[in-house]
Amino acid sequence: MRRKRKKVVHPLLQQLILPLSFVWLELAFHIGIFRGLGKEGIFPTLFALGVGFLLSFAAGFLKERGIRIFTWTVLSVVTLLFVVQTVYYTIFKTFLTIGMFLGNAGDATQFWREGLSGVWKAIPVVLLLLAPLGAFGFLQWKGYRAKRLRLSVQWATLTMALLTYSLAMVLISTESGRRLGLPELYGEGWQIDRGVKQFGVLVGFAEDVKENLTYEEDVPEDVDYVGLPSVVVQKPTDTPPEATREPEATPTPTPTPIDTSPNELPIDFAGLAQKESDENIKKIHEYMSQALPTNKNEYTGMFEGYNLIMLTCEAFSPWAVDEELTPTLYKLVHEGFYFKNFYTPIWITSTSDGEYAACTGLLPDLKKNNSFKRSADISMPLGFGNQFRRLGYTARAYHNNSYTYYGRNKSHPNLGYDFVGVGNGLEITKRWPASDLEMMQVTVPEYIHDEKFHAYYMTVSGHLEYSFTGNSMAKKNQELVKDLPYSEACKAYIACNIELDRAMEYLLSELEKEGILDRTVIVMSADHYPYGLTVEQIEEIQGGDVEETFELYRNHLVIWSGSMKEPVVVEKYGCSVDIAPTLCNLFGIEYDSRLYMGSDILSDAASLIIFKDGSFITDYCKYNAGNGKITMLADVALPDDYISVVKGIVSSRLSISRAILNHDYYSYIEKYLP
Repeated sequence: MRRKRKKVVHPLLQQLILPLSFVWLELAFHIGIFRGLGKEGIFPTLFALGVGFLLSFAAGFLKERGIRIFTWTVLSVVTLLFVVQTVYYTIFKTFLTIGMFLGNAGDATQFWREGLSGVWKAIPVVLLLLAPLGAFGFLQWKGYRAKRLRLSVQWATLTMALLTYSLAMVLISTESGRRLGLPELYGEGWQIDRGVKQFGVLVGFAEDVKENLTYEEDVPEDVDYVGLPSVVVQKPTDTPPEATREPEATPTPTPTPIDTSPNELPIDFAGLAQKESDENIKKIHEYMSQALPTNKNEYTGMFEGYNLIMLTCEAFSPWAVDEELTPTLYKLVHEGFYFKNFYTPIWITSTSDGEYAACTGLLPDLKKNNSFKRSADISMPLGFGNQFRRLGYTARAYHNNSYTYYGRNKSHPNLGYDFVGVGNGLEITKRWPASDLEMMQVTVPEYIHDEKFHAYYMTVSGHLEYSFTGNSMAKKNQELVKDLPYSEACKAYIACNIELDRAMEYLLSELEKEGILDRTVIVMSADHYPYGLTVEQIEEIQGGDVEETFELYRNHLVIWSGSMKEPVVVEKYGCSVDIAPTLCNLFGIEYDSRLYMGSDILSDAASLIIFKDGSFITDYCKYNAGNGKITMLADVALPDDYISVVKGIVSSRLSISRAILNHDYYSYIEKYLP
């Protein structure tokens, strides 16, 4: 019998297999993840073509078998990359970086349920992503084989790679591209979430590899020392006061006249800079010497000598607060300091970065990730455990999940806490997620009789997945939400937070029994918004559209004490990194406000909320880095260079915050602290 002759792929098709496959992957990914292409589709397409043609050029020098193996391998690896990023983003609403993978691969096994759920939810997109691999397999099954090509075809392929890449770079450099900050994003200002959306997964992977290989610990030369208050913008005369009491104001607990001197310590940063031989430390000293401190105010020392119980609450949000279903949460939000414009930006290492920002007043390192875990290796004298211990308090921290997750067994003791979690002393019922109420019942007796105490909690009852079949807290409280007019995920989310509400109800009850409710301050903030819910599900609860660049991250900050007779309504904008300096001022702690990247929300300092993609909010506007849009918040005329100046400040704060972590900066000034 005559053997069937092998067919050969047409040279044009052979050179287009990888480019067209990559374009398909990028477009399917963008449509599936970002629900559309918009103007961003041009760059992923061009870069996909460029990378595809370049690899086809390389493959063309191989023999038939080599070309086939090379194409199979490349297409399989690239498809796997797209699938992994799709599933990861479906779960965590951020993209997986090499640093995250290397730093938390072991921890991630604890969330296998969420992983399976993410795969299930991502199946439609994953099937689309597998199409090019299936098509190539079909070609092979039909007997098509590649062959070595003439040099003229090879050089034409290389020319196409260079042309598509060059066109992308030209478009990045246009006036429109510069307005959006694309040259900076593609270069030194790389940020993976915005970068992947703007340029594609292939560029995202390449840049992530480059970031890890060329990570610079040195402080950049172009750090901007200009502070926000130096940007001269006059507020309208009818702007409401930033902090007003409702109803009628009651006498403030601070003396009259009010001391408005700067919250700073006698640290001669300029002198330290002159004597410093380490160039990086010298630059940080110089930055601190020119930073503007925040001033004391009518709330300075309001809670001096009080106990502090601080919580970072898993996926807490305004959608978890209901006057009837979660009455204690509602009480805490509305009857203490009521912050109307507070935000919890999401970072790269989701929960850990949110916790890091709230506990340290520093911005997470967006280039290397795992900031909290890395902080275990440096001096952290400003950690509240350390600060309150110096004031004679006991300091304990608790987490009702694995005590080693995100390295809390190292980071939290380094903040000054006696830290206990599941596995090193916290004995609670084994279930997922664990009960915040049970954690309170087990731990409160450990410190409530101390003369002065500070307790810190990282809760877990609000953790995804939000369903009644795989979430123990949702199931426990299912009966209480059964009549809500929402989908199962929404009801399950609220049910989870009913457990947090019951935990806080128990805590307040025990403090009242002990007679110290009016001498204790409760502070609560979220690690991140509930990304386990889709935007559509969040809109169900809200009853209207949710703007995704900023308002998705609007949240509550609770600062409450039984001693407060009237609420204090705060109009000023604030975020997670502002919590630490705000509490330092309220507790009358001697501190240097220049050492934080946030500021006291109750002071007259200018507001600045920084988001991971470079977007920001100030007292006067919101700037969307994704499209360059400016939304005014006050009836003022901004100077022509206002946005560029604030961009520089955003970049500088991220750089200095990263430098404090990388260079153990606090160890150089620790001896000057009280």
